[in-house]
Amino acid sequence: MLALALATAPRAVPTARAADAPARDANAERAAPDAADANELLDRSRDRILLRAPITSRGRTHGEVRLIERGAARVVQTLLYSKVLRRVLAAIRERERANWSTEREGHEASARYLAALERAEQSTRPAPDAQRSATADRRRALLIEFAVSDTREGVALLEPELGEADGALSIQRARLIEALELPRQFIRENMRLIAEEHLATQPDVLARMLAPPGSTAGERANEGGTGDITP
Repeated sequence: MLALALATAPRAVPTARAADAPARDANAERAAPDAADANELLDRSRDRILLRAPITSRGRTHGEVRLIERGAARVVQTLLYSKVLRRVLAAIRERERANWSTEREGHEASARYLAALERAEQSTRPAPDAQRSATADRRRALLIEFAVSDTREGVALLEPELGEADGALSIQRARLIEALELPRQFIRENMRLIAEEHLATQPDVLARMLAPPGSTAGERANEGGTGDITP
């Protein structure tokens, strides 16, 4: 089984002041319009990455986890990019089953998510001719997003087209594979579990950004914004 761990501590992305902002916001990934953008929870043109941390195993990087502010929504995004994607997803499924046992409320939602994850993995498999090609890039990419706003929530599985910006992976566009409507409580809890596992060195940021609307932590976030996030 592939064990996933962090290679380095997650880094917070500072907020630029309006006077200092360049023509292209380095903290946002401007996405080309695609079918996914019809849903406000999937409109990546408004993304501001607050925290990000790599996913590694045995010295190899298989992607990264990100905490994103997307307009009024909060997103925990898992970007996978690996030659052993199926093994990486097997590790994710193992943790998911451990977190959502059959006795726990939310198990049914978790089972639906895992079934969709399996379908998404199958949809990203290359054609047989591409698999046999000696020059083919055997890495496959998958984007998993848990998103919630004051009025909406959802889980999305997408196949991204990746580039590079400022020395980091950048999502150029993404094909929506499947969007899931799952209970809000399940989505919030999974966001917390994923973020705490991969971004645990910034607990104050997580508390502000993942707090339910109306909570004390959420009110402090609304009052103070995210400008006090430091690298």
